[in-house]
Amino acid sequence: MTRHNGTHALAMRFILSAGLAFICHGAIAAPLDAGVPSPTPPPVQRVTRTDSPAELARHITALHTAPFKDTAGQPFRFDSLKGKIVWVNQWAHWCAPCVAEFRVMRQVQKQVGADKLEIVLVSRPRDWEKDQAYVKEHDLPWRQVVLDLPPGTSRDLYADVSMNPPEQTAIGTAFPMSTFLGRDGEGLRFDRHPVPVTQGGDPQNPHDVDILVRTLTEWAVRARG
Repeated sequence: MTRHNGTHALAMRFILSAGLAFICHGAIAAPLDAGVPSPTPPPVQRVTRTDSPAELARHITALHTAPFKDTAGQPFRFDSLKGKIVWVNQWAHWCAPCVAEFRVMRQVQKQVGADKLEIVLVSRPRDWEKDQAYVKEHDLPWRQVVLDLPPGTSRDLYADVSMNPPEQTAIGTAFPMSTFLGRDGEGLRFDRHPVPVTQGGDPQNPHDVDILVRTLTEWAVRARG
């Protein structure tokens, strides 16, 4: 009986020692594993939509009332495009996120149909000439227009077109910026990045392209109905 108890006690001590060794090994290994740097996830562009109907209405009114001109120097009004869904894209040639979106914009227009979706590129006066050169060099198929106002001549209007508060000290435009107009010129949506893309221009999530195409197609069908 004593020998059996001794054997049992020895076995228990062996089990406990093995368990402690396993626990200690895990405790020591954990910090070593934790010290291995994890892969850095790719940067994700922040999608910003205006949540304020009043802010969107102010912006749309400015787009319809501000003086624009086209590449021929002729006055341009967004009212002239009524009957289509219009993707208004405010951009600049030096803006990497802007030019990265062009591949997706081509894809979306092709899938929706150029007869249903028109894309208009809007430049600032200071970028106008170089923007035109970029469009020609890269064979972008879209209409180009520029705000026909010398900087500073109408601070409030420039701010409205740029979706910036008029009280902002330095008036500029947060690029890229997309506004979607309906068949009758109404504001449908405003997005900084309708389809977030990588630096190479590929959609970060292909489903975002499908969603935008479906949304624009539904808007176009509804407008025709």
